[in-house]
Amino acid sequence: MPLEEEASSGTLISFEEETHMEQATITGIAFSRDEAKITVMGVPDRPGIAYQILGPVADANIEVDMIIQNQSVDSRADFTFTVPRGDYDKAMKLVDGEIKAKLGAGGIEGDAKVSKVSVVGVGMRSHVGIASQMFRTLSEEGINILMISTSEIKISVLIDEKYTELAVRALHKGFGLEKG
Repeated sequence: MPLEEEASSGTLISFEEETHMEQATITGIAFSRDEAKITVMGVPDRPGIAYQILGPVADANIEVDMIIQNQSVDSRADFTFTVPRGDYDKAMKLVDGEIKAKLGAGGIEGDAKVSKVSVVGVGMRSHVGIASQMFRTLSEEGINILMISTSEIKISVLIDEKYTELAVRALHKGFGLEKG
């Protein structure tokens, strides 16, 4: 086989970094209105609390998506999680009854009028600025972020449901997706 043909027929393996590899590519904006948020306030900050809250929720066949536990103040923390809106009443009853009493929680708050909006793409972990651009775009529209979740391919925020369309349009424009 001639050298030119052999050189063009295979895969080049190199130790040099390619500038086009692992660049963040935002491919879309996704959203879900099927969200509800529950906060268990003033739970003891000790090992096993997350399980003591989410174990009974899972046993009731309720899916949990986003989860946040804040830093402890006076050995007490707030624990917030999201569930599908259709399971909100069932989850609130469970948490407000069995779980709240068992943990000696300070209170329960819930909101069934929230949405999750996500910026989706590849290479997000290795690309600086995607999250800050998302947060700036939402801030410029006066949209408050209630929760944040990240992964290799997605940054999701929980917002008030009434801002869903505005957030999606603003992010679509902010990431230049209207050109496609």
